[in-house]
This record gives sequence, structure tokens and C-alpha cells, in this order.
Amino acid sequence: MTPRIFIVTTAHISEFPNPITFIEGAPLTVGEQYQGDEGWDNWFFCSTPGQEAGWVPGQVIERLDDLRARAREAYTARELDVQVGERLIASRSLNGWHWCTREDGRESGWVPQANLVEHAPHCVVQEEVSGCGIAASANILGKTYAEMKAIANAMGIHAEDESLWSDTRYVRRLLATGGAAAATGEAPFTSWESLPDLALLAIKHHQENGRDFWHWVVFERSAGQMHVLDSASYLPSNIRTDFGAMQPKWYIEVNRPGA
Repeated sequence: MTPRIFIVTTAHISEFPNPITFIEGAPLTVGEQYQGDEGWDNWFFCSTPGQEAGWVPGQVIERLDDLRARAREAYTARELDVQVGERLIASRSLNGWHWCTREDGRESGWVPQANLVEHAPHCVVQEEVSGCGIAASANILGKTYAEMKAIANAMGIHAEDESLWSDTRYVRRLLATGGAAAATGEAPFTSWESLPDLALLAIKHHQENGRDFWHWVVFERSAGQMHVLDSASYLPSNIRTDFGAMQPKWYIEVNRPGA
């Protein structure tokens, strides 16, 4: 399975604090098959020496007779406790469950497929000529342009305010309203591969009368895939992978809310 990004739509808490775990070739005693309305077919309640019994997918079981079996591969029944809104990277799917890893890579486990929805990249398009900073903030915080604009205006931030066109502080303030943390400084762009997993990028950088101007876009990397969310309304596609056509000047690393 090619790694795919999912969003948690229903929280999941494991009921098994000591999940069955074994290596390839481990002896298994196969018990009852799971029966339920969830669509979790082909799961069997198994035991192995030194472990609490637990649910094992049929694909992992090599039958020797009606009760005895051995493991075709190493396996753990560890489940991942998740909350609504979390982003996960799924690398395997078995019988109604996905093996998922948190975005920071620190923890993995099984999550019911029904609790997840696949994430499809979506880009908010700016509704004002100079609204790229508002749109970029909306793309990071998961808001619409109208929602982000209302927040900005309430803070005294307006897209038509020319004093903000050469300013980076206001996007940090906007991101902070949604719990996202932006680095305090700007780092020079060196390569796409060296960028953090989430960043604000300054492209189309130029100077007019000694002032710096640029266009805000959002760089994302998930499950090893990179793309840029560019809110410019004239683009044929606002999800960009034409990296050679963009020439970033610098970037600001961003951590999503809760990261």
C-alpha cells in the first residue's frame, strides 16, 4: 500500500493495553473468528506463549490444523489512540483497519478504517489581489478565506493595507489564532528537499523603491510527497508540483496546531 494521509473523524481508544505481539514463525493457537456489524472480517482470537490473547488478521496466520498455526510474519495488535482532527499516515490496510503512524513518526498502531477519511489536498484561493497571506494562513489552519479574513479584520489586518505587503509579523499573528506556531525568523531557501514538512514560502520576491515584496505560498510534505498550495486565482491548478518554476527566496517553518 502506498502511504496515504488520513484525517481522524471519530476518536478511537484501545481496549487492549497489552496487545498480542509475536515474531515470524511464532506458534499460534487459533480461537473464534470475530463476529460483528463493523465489517471487520477475517480476524481471529489467537494466543501464543508469553502473551495475552488477542485479535490477529487471517493473512498473518498459517494454519497447521484446526487449532494450531504459526505466524507468517511479525505482528502486533497494538492500536493507536487518536483524537478527532489528527492527521495520520497509513501504510497498510487489513480487514477494516489501517496501520497508521502519527505525522511526527513517533507512534504507530491500528486504527479502524471507519474512523478515518482520506485527506485530499485542497487549496483556499485568495479573494483579494493582495490576500495571499490571509489565504496561506487559511490553508494551514483549515479555514475558508472568508473565515480567515474575518479573523484578520477583527485584528486590524486588512489585505489592502500596503504597510503589510513587506511584513512577516502579521501572518505569524494570524497563525497563532488557530494554535499554529511559526518560527521567529526567516531562513534562506536552499533546496526543496531541505525544507521542513510545513512552511510558508516567499516566492516572486522583488524590490520596489528599496522595499521587499513577495507572494505567500504554503509548502507541505506528507507521506514523502511534496506540493505547494498557491492561492493565486489565475492559476490553472492551485496545488503545484512545478518546483522548477517557483523560485523561493526564504521560508518560515510552521508547526500545525497541537504538534
